[in-house]
Amino acid sequence: MVGRQPIFDSKLRVRGYELLYRGGGATLPHGDVMTADVLVHSGLDVGLEALVGDKLAFVNATRAFLVGEREIPLTPRQAVIEILEDVPRDREVVAGCRRLVETGYTLALDDYAWGLDDDPIIELVSIIKVDLLTLTKVQLAEAVNRFSAYGVELVAEKVETYEQLRNCQELGFDLYQGYLLSRPEVVEGQALTPSMLTCMRVLQELCDPETSAGRVERIVQTDVALSYRFLRVAGSGAARGLYRRLSSVRDAVVWLGERRVQAWVLLMLLADAQQGCDEQLILAMVRARMAELITMELDSGLADAAFTVGLVSSLDLLLQVPIRTILNGLTLDPELEDAILSYSGKLGGVLSDVLAWEVGAGEFQGHSGLGLVAVERCYLQALAWAKEVCEVLDLTD
Repeated sequence: MVGRQPIFDSKLRVRGYELLYRGGGATLPHGDVMTADVLVHSGLDVGLEALVGDKLAFVNATRAFLVGEREIPLTPRQAVIEILEDVPRDREVVAGCRRLVETGYTLALDDYAWGLDDDPIIELVSIIKVDLLTLTKVQLAEAVNRFSAYGVELVAEKVETYEQLRNCQELGFDLYQGYLLSRPEVVEGQALTPSMLTCMRVLQELCDPETSAGRVERIVQTDVALSYRFLRVAGSGAARGLYRRLSSVRDAVVWLGERRVQAWVLLMLLADAQQGCDEQLILAMVRARMAELITMELDSGLADAAFTVGLVSSLDLLLQVPIRTILNGLTLDPELEDAILSYSGKLGGVLSDVLAWEVGAGEFQGHSGLGLVAVERCYLQALAWAKEVCEVLDLTD
């Protein structure tokens, strides 16, 4: 779950959304964990496009994210980094904020405190959020006059009455947020959680100067959740024609690049990584690997795409979501989509044979062009591979 509260402009049109932590439990976790949780679930599970569309995404950032100890993998074009009031303004924080601005991120000062005019962050921020509940009317007017010289946008935060709204509009505030306009909304999505061990293996591989996208991809392919998340985040711009559609997990790894893959994996480890396998995950892994092995016998150039077709075709079982809904969030190559939805083309024939084998050899009709004995061999090899992977993932000691 992710919280979402809209921020409106002077004409009460939505300018962006503040994304909020909405985890379970009686006590709140550390701020780093809350930020990681928001980034992972908004960027990978629900999807940033589904959450905010083409609007801005305001995300609270702790010191670790500001100084670069942890990366913010959201695109600078859409992300607004909110600097919390309790973050110390030391030299490293100021330098980190300057790097974020130079990278293209927009910074916002959250919960402006009265009298902190010497805050070194002010010269770097483009947005200042003013908590109406902490200032008198006189202080509010003085704050607007003072900050007008900085050329920043002012957000009237915690607008709870029509009188407050009218007063802020008269003072010249640019943006508005509060219960009067809209309360925070909880957006739920279906999430698959990756294995902690797989995440650690990816990080270990990325630390090797001799690594390649293929080696990273092979590790990612051993974890259905990790593959799904990377396909989703890498495909988030393809639907708008920003780049070509994805045809494999390798495409997703290559497009994201080593740095963003590493950033996302670190956030997943911090937010929600778990160990182990269950039967549905094993089924998904067998299906993907079996499709890959059959295709290697017929056309090795399509093996990566076949693995992806097998993987994605099983996500409706894992997520309990219609397969068309899942495909809408992945923006795969049309050939892969057609194979999954209508079993068309070479990949569709392979998937048809894999699915037929799952329900029993008696249903097998050889749509892929491979014989019964060869298909059975591919199944046994895929099953052995899936069990081996899950045995490794269960070694948590």
